[in-house]
Amino acid sequence: MSTLSICPTAVWALNATTVVGSIGTLVKTPVTIIVDNNSNIYVSDTGNYRVLQFPANSTTGILRINGSSGTGLNQFSAMTDMGMDANGNIYILDKTLSRVTKWTPGSASGILVAGGGPFNDYYDGHVDSMVQPGGMFIEPQSLFIWIADTNNSRIVKWVNSSTALTVCGSYGSNSNQFINPKGIFVDTAAGNTLYVVDSGNHRIQMWLPGATSGETVAGITGYRGAGLNQLWNPLAIVVDSNQNMYIADVTNARILQWKVGASFGMDIAGTTQTTGSLSNLLFIPSSVSFDPNGSLFVADTANYRVQKFAVSCPINISTTTVSSVVTTTMPISTSNCATTVWALNATTIAGSPIGVAGYTSKLLYYPQVIAVDTNDSIYVLDYKNPYFRMQIFYPGSQLGTTIINTTSGAGLNQFSDVTAVEIDVSGNIYILDAGNARVTKWAPGASTGIVVISNNGLGNSHNLLSTAWDLFVEPNTSYIWIADPYHCWVVKWISPLSAILVAGGNGCGVQANQFNGLIGLFVDTSDSNTFYVADSRNNRIQKWLYGASNGTTVAGQSSGVSGSALNQLNYPDALTMDTNKSLYIVDSGNNRIVLWLLGSTSGIVIAGLGIIGVLPSQLYNPYGVRLDSTGAVIVADRNNNRIQRFAVLCSPNMTSSSTASVLTNSTSVAATLQNTTITVPLTTNSLTTSASE
Repeated sequence: MSTLSICPTAVWALNATTVVGSIGTLVKTPVTIIVDNNSNIYVSDTGNYRVLQFPANSTTGILRINGSSGTGLNQFSAMTDMGMDANGNIYILDKTLSRVTKWTPGSASGILVAGGGPFNDYYDGHVDSMVQPGGMFIEPQSLFIWIADTNNSRIVKWVNSSTALTVCGSYGSNSNQFINPKGIFVDTAAGNTLYVVDSGNHRIQMWLPGATSGETVAGITGYRGAGLNQLWNPLAIVVDSNQNMYIADVTNARILQWKVGASFGMDIAGTTQTTGSLSNLLFIPSSVSFDPNGSLFVADTANYRVQKFAVSCPINISTTTVSSVVTTTMPISTSNCATTVWALNATTIAGSPIGVAGYTSKLLYYPQVIAVDTNDSIYVLDYKNPYFRMQIFYPGSQLGTTIINTTSGAGLNQFSDVTAVEIDVSGNIYILDAGNARVTKWAPGASTGIVVISNNGLGNSHNLLSTAWDLFVEPNTSYIWIADPYHCWVVKWISPLSAILVAGGNGCGVQANQFNGLIGLFVDTSDSNTFYVADSRNNRIQKWLYGASNGTTVAGQSSGVSGSALNQLNYPDALTMDTNKSLYIVDSGNNRIVLWLLGSTSGIVIAGLGIIGVLPSQLYNPYGVRLDSTGAVIVADRNNNRIQRFAVLCSPNMTSSSTASVLTNSTSVAATLQNTTITVPLTTNSLTTSASE
């Protein structure tokens, strides 16, 4: 297997740090990067015909090779790839000159070690005739040089400066052919298994030692695309010891991690088909490398920079019952995890992963209302005119159990326009039916609801329900709070026909005592009923102390300005809170979930990339958000007809011990994340816990 070791649970930061290319370290068209065992970064600064070395944690480059434009051995024409041996010698592949030069440390000129002969630049049948070679690999022991002879659609191996061998390839799309092969990787620990980036065929081919044809291990031959099972003009590849391929998928502006044998990859850096200079975007990613810790480095060529995506490596806590053979696993952090990390890619726990709408037990139709009970069961209400249904999805099951199935109407077993759902500790379901101007309570197993508040009509009376949008049920009193976007107020119902004003009532507007289109509501009963309102059309979250006459903006802009910056929101329509007072906000107009820490002036994107899409990392008009007992973020991905779960992968304050402790008569274990205190239910009375990487 490859000598590159990356932890099997690795997750990389969504936002990168620029390590080369900032002010003072300017480069022009960086194409190839190498990170050595001491975390030195070597950059082929192609536009300046030089190679720079950046020591670990330094922003100042050291000039290692200083060339110029030309054909001399101290010059370059088009630096295409770069390699390094154990002695620090640097090898430069020059595409236009069809040659490789070797530069010893401190030398002012290179030595020709491959190509550059009289047959170069055109193909005449000679094995040492290379045309526009696009990638190379240096064998660490023998120093044989493998080269992707791009315009000859083949791979050649140079065993010395004058002798080359054809390894494989000819022009075409069959399993033994290539079209414009670019990057290559040789797994010397696996008998020189060869990986070829077959760019023109939009695939990765793996050639086992002695094979006469390759096997497609990533992409679909001849079909370019942006799906996670597709590639589009891939350029470079690195393979780790677990047979994970890391592919620079250039036209899709992303880096994919793709395990050999898997039918699709995972987007670990960049945003599919979205180029730009933001910290989570790439523009022509041309090369990938890793430091000893497993952090990912990308040559972001068209942005003239090198980006570092920091790695976190959760370990697994195995929990085994003493009396039966039942084992569960949950990820927790290692010491190198500085902040809580949620998975970039979600798991679809209800509905279709690819957004297919339907009205079966496995499919959903425009779900916008969700709830999570204490056992992590997910309640989902969806609607396909004229049908309403509520399904429950038990943990680990993607097959919904229908608990309410009805049609549009005014009967007590019917709905008109459901906008919110709450579940109390007894399992009673409270349903806000805005179309019928009422809230009904459904006992477990009931076939009809009971009206708990109801009143309709227009006017300024506080006990009107004509446009209610969200509700909150106080756990001890069962008082029902209602967010009313029409009247721009929040009221609390203390009896079936009586409500009191708790916020707003000053007309609709952007002042501190006003709302404009308030949709989401959360009441912090642990803090004297302080409540938080998603003031949607004002693009902000307002915090109100109970009894106050004005609210305070705690997320977004108090002026009501919308935007996509991290200190802005765009039509937030739902929110929830953890016990550390951190807010989880559905930033619907930006198609993302934002975590806003207590007292912070900006948020952190923890789910969704801000780009509409159906990939596991994307959302499309999300609406509801909840947290399960592990701290995972559950999102109603409304227009994708699915419910997505973004798992907690790593948290600095979740710690493990190699010494197990036995819990007796325990029903739960509390674990504190950096931003979330969670309780993990346990179904056993006696168990042991152990940690292993």
